Amino acid sequence: MAKTKERSTKEVSFDGINLNFSKSPEVYKFLQNNDFVQGLMGPVGSGKSYACCAKIFIKALEQTASPIDNVRYSRWAVVRNSYPMLKTTTIKTWLDLFPEGTFGPMLWTPPITHHIRLPAKGDAAGVDCEVIFLALDQPKDVRKLLSLELTGAWVNEARELPKAVIDGLTHRVGRYPSKRDGGAKWHGVFMDTNPMDDDHWWHRVAEKEKVTGNYAWKFFNQPGGVIEVDPGDLPDNPEANDHIFASGRWWKINPRAENLNNLPSGYYPQMLGGKNLDWIRCYAEGKYTYVQEGRPVWPEYDDNLMCADVEYDESLPLQIGVDFGLTPAAVIGQRLPNNRWVVLHEIVTEDMGLERFGQQLLAELNAKYSKAQIMMWGDPAGMQRDAIYEVTAFDYLRTLGLRAQPTHSNDFKVRREGAAAPMQRLINGKPGLIVNRSCKMLRKSLSGGYHFKRVSIGAGQERFRDMPNKNEHSHVGDAFGYLMLGGGEHKRLTRSPLSGSKPIFAKTVMTDFDVFNT
Repeated sequence: MAKTKERSTKEVSFDGINLNFSKSPEVYKFLQNNDFVQGLMGPVGSGKSYACCAKIFIKALEQTASPIDNVRYSRWAVVRNSYPMLKTTTIKTWLDLFPEGTFGPMLWTPPITHHIRLPAKGDAAGVDCEVIFLALDQPKDVRKLLSLELTGAWVNEARELPKAVIDGLTHRVGRYPSKRDGGAKWHGVFMDTNPMDDDHWWHRVAEKEKVTGNYAWKFFNQPGGVIEVDPGDLPDNPEANDHIFASGRWWKINPRAENLNNLPSGYYPQMLGGKNLDWIRCYAEGKYTYVQEGRPVWPEYDDNLMCADVEYDESLPLQIGVDFGLTPAAVIGQRLPNNRWVVLHEIVTEDMGLERFGQQLLAELNAKYSKAQIMMWGDPAGMQRDAIYEVTAFDYLRTLGLRAQPTHSNDFKVRREGAAAPMQRLINGKPGLIVNRSCKMLRKSLSGGYHFKRVSIGAGQERFRDMPNKNEHSHVGDAFGYLMLGGGEHKRLTRSPLSGSKPIFAKTVMTDFDVFNT
């Protein structure tokens, strides 16, 4: 029967699996922690995913046995940003630790589920551990998440998901098992991630706005895999003494790095070759930093040329692009008479549904642009009625007095080309697109935060996915695309400005449209 045991050498073992954390003290502290929300951040190769897989089963074994049948019941959601990443990385790691041949078969039809059942044996209670794998790029998985009753959840590579997902999960955990079956002895959410930019929600709640009390959020930072070496501290013949030169700097393996005993020889030295400094800082040194990855959706954008302080022209209408979904975003701009676009303002959310987003958008329009004529454009998918609320996103915006309408297409290639058009033209010697300096998230999105991921196909070859990666930069990027498309930046979809638009005034609405408020 499955048992966990802790040794002085910091080992955890169950059902023939022995995990030694004597050389990973930060991971071990993470495994022992019982705070409501927990986060583990570290470099590539530090064993974060394996630790989270192990934690699910450890917590499953710690649940109170049902007084009815002496079985420890638990149900877990494992969440990743996209289905390809869920299947090729997250589930692969899970099955490395809990193979089907030992722990029973996976149910591969969506939602992918691994239901581990171990009978009671002797004094040891039985185990019923249901693990449901969900990718939040699939609408059906979002709906599934909203209805789940969970013990706990693991968010894999949390930096790629909005904080709204984590907040939503906190509403779903602790609902299983029922009190009849003993209730949840522990419930909560744990997350792992590689480092991210210092304006990310993770950095804010981990370093600045710490959550304490009975439902505290606790964060663990693993040591980096490498550390930078000051040139004055270099030994003679540094390369012969295990120092690595990369991106114009010297590095060495961090003696405090975790999981080194499970990594192949030369793991970090070979990783550093050909990488830029930001990449090394993030993935090898384990520090907060911004890394441009993959191929930018808009390589035409040049922040040095296309970023400036811009002013609102009251004589011209405002145009707004809106992206719906779990993390709505809006980009507000104007098309000048000389055909140049200026982007004035962005609204980028982390943890709000459509209702609160609509109220925030309306408040900012009234505060900044109270006399403006408004043209608003959004994803045609927003015309679909929500399965829970039976109302479209456009219907809801209209209840606020916002005249939003869909673009003629949500084809990504059309949207990309339309948005690229003003970046490629010069007007009086200046670019056809100027983005306000204050639009920091949009600028990062255009600079490569919104990108196509690389696909590994062999040495010397480079390919990218056909569709861009969904992350914290994609929503504002899509909103920008709808703005350009609706504003006429594709010749097939050129539309004349709406006439007779009226100023927008705040209106109290009692509709509940928060996707996680169930």
